[in-house]
Amino acid sequence: MTRLLLLLLILFTLPSFCFAQTSEEVRKKYSNLGLPLICITTVGGEEPTSTNVMHPDGSYVGASITNIVPKNGRIQIYRSDTLWYDSGEYQDQVSGMTIKHRGNTSAYHYANKPFKLTLEKKADLIITPEDDDTDRRSKHWVLLNCSFSIRTAFIYQMEKMIGMEFAPRIEYVNVIVNNDYRGLYILSENVRRDKDCRIDVDKDEGYIIELNAYFWNEPFSIPSRLIDFMQWTLKYPDPEDLTEEQEANIRSDIERLETSVADGNYSEVIDVRSVARWILLHDLLGTYDAAGSNIFVVRKNTEPSSLMRMPVGWDMDSSMRYPEKWSRTHTERGIFISRLFANEHCTDFIETYLEEWSRVSEAGIMERMRQLALAFPSSPLGQGLKHSYPLHAKRWGYDVSIFDVDMQAQLVYNWFVNREPGLNSLVSGLAVGIKDVEEEKGTGARKVILGKHLYIIRDNKAYSIDGMRTE
Repeated sequence: MTRLLLLLLILFTLPSFCFAQTSEEVRKKYSNLGLPLICITTVGGEEPTSTNVMHPDGSYVGASITNIVPKNGRIQIYRSDTLWYDSGEYQDQVSGMTIKHRGNTSAYHYANKPFKLTLEKKADLIITPEDDDTDRRSKHWVLLNCSFSIRTAFIYQMEKMIGMEFAPRIEYVNVIVNNDYRGLYILSENVRRDKDCRIDVDKDEGYIIELNAYFWNEPFSIPSRLIDFMQWTLKYPDPEDLTEEQEANIRSDIERLETSVADGNYSEVIDVRSVARWILLHDLLGTYDAAGSNIFVVRKNTEPSSLMRMPVGWDMDSSMRYPEKWSRTHTERGIFISRLFANEHCTDFIETYLEEWSRVSEAGIMERMRQLALAFPSSPLGQGLKHSYPLHAKRWGYDVSIFDVDMQAQLVYNWFVNREPGLNSLVSGLAVGIKDVEEEKGTGARKVILGKHLYIIRDNKAYSIDGMRTE
């Protein structure tokens, strides 16, 4: 009896980790849910850290993180309980990876922080479609924590369908960090200079800049002439690598861009179709958060033929939440894009936007999105999410009812049912300014685009641009 009591005493006083599941037991529990499983192990089991931060005097919007401390480690990816990728143990410039927190609001407000992963050796972490022979290997990947919604899956499908220059590939995945299940994430390519598979800009002369509401938490920014609560920040090159010549070129280009939308010389500065396609993407998806959706502008080099373009939509979590209206980016005063819709000198841009809308309509893209939404619940991804959402909800203390895949798919379907006629109505009434036509000042005439045709409206009568009365 004395020995039994002693044994029980020892068992009850042992640290709780002695009873923890092994890494193999944890992996087995989550590897057959129908989604890829990512297992990350850091050196010494140390967690990456960061500090929440708000603007110090509250003058600007947003919440973010600072004091970001990365950790080195190893990443393994399992598909159907089979090891599909292994970075190996961390060894500088040889194997392994580095993980750190990333993001702004998504990092500030949520316990399951989003992550940036940097591999020591290039690899493709997502299965590439068989019809895509592009070399997608990269050192740079992200784990997004917006997995609570299926909208993201449709956002990037739409981006690919309408022909954006760079449509990031994504996969919903379950994630384990240091033997601790962290729930669902979205593994994604990120916005980065890579001439082969992401954004093509020259290493020495090109750049990627962003009109950014979180500029106050960045080491370098350039004020905008048009808007006071956003400034231009650098995505590439890194601020510490920026030369004086590069900075001068970027400042000059920003001034040219913001001036050109007022004086009508925008076609000499921007790739009109690229910008029109970018804003159409937001209009198709009804983006609500104009300041929170990244506004990236790039230029390949300093050659006169190299125009500023907008190759990618990113961080569109607020999509499908703004029905019966243009996206907020379309109308937000101060953002240069809204100026293109409100200036009578910008008729070429309007015509290009209308051509892009016609192309999307004629290609049946909205119907294809509706069919994808209908099929989603029974798809492998839909089934994987159905199995994984209860575990994700339990891990983070959410009400599991909010993760209803069938309900979310129905909402997405309803969006694309209603958005097409709604946007068609908005497009058909698209107008370019209300200023007097220069040659007829004082007559109350104005230029208006209806459908794809430019008219002059005078005394409530419509005239073609050459002055002929229309029916």
